Amino acid sequence: MIATEESTTKNYVLIMNQGADDLERLDSLLTQLRCPVEWADSPEQAMRKALQLPPCLVILAGNPYDWSYGIVHRFRSLSDQCSMTIVALTDFHAPSWLRQEENPGIDGFLVKPIDQDVLRSVVHSAWARQSCSTAACYG
Repeated sequence: MIATEESTTKNYVLIMNQGADDLERLDSLLTQLRCPVEWADSPEQAMRKALQLPPCLVILAGNPYDWSYGIVHRFRSLSDQCSMTIVALTDFHAPSWLRQEENPGIDGFLVKPIDQDVLRSVVHSAWARQSCSTAACYG
């Protein structure tokens, strides 16, 4: 994928970190992918950043009960305009898998330990989804 200056500024990952630890690997992998990243420590900060420039991918890190329907719904309302992908970061051994009826509307899960190929695929899929949405809206 050839990145232009305009597409690079639009195709960033927003990570909402509410108390998650051990995110160095995620940060390192995104750096290796040369993916622009913005960090937010609260839903309010994340929403401010997303309103300024919608990300292609939002990663929710921390307690799964912090992935409230309200914040996901707010991101979804932006997504109607810019088609962002929303995933939650979880541990493979943690009892944080949500039943389908409890899913607040996220697109999927990124499971730690994060595999570089899986992350690359998620990021590229989010870029493509946003690009196709933008092309359909403005093309």
